[in-house]
Amino acid sequence: AEAAVEVWGYEGSPFSRIVRETLSELEVLHVWHSAARGSPKKQALYDRLGSAQLPYLEDPNTGISLFESAAIIDYLKSTYGPP
Repeated sequence: AEAAVEVWGYEGSPFSRIVRETLSELEVLHVWHSAARGSPKKQALYDRLGSAQLPYLEDPNTGISLFESAAIIDYLKSTYGPP
């Protein structure tokens, strides 16, 4: 069974929204971490990575981690999209 892809983003961001829409469109099992500015989740991400740029994706199935919505969407489509 595939593990859930983990994604950090925040509601007001159009970049986070298109990543979320792509996850839904491709029916990718995922956990969404809402990390608004000033939130403990955003701070924890910064403490761990040295960056809190959002959206951010970690895929335990492939070991890939990515920033940048365009890169994330390309990755999701090539990894989880139709052949």
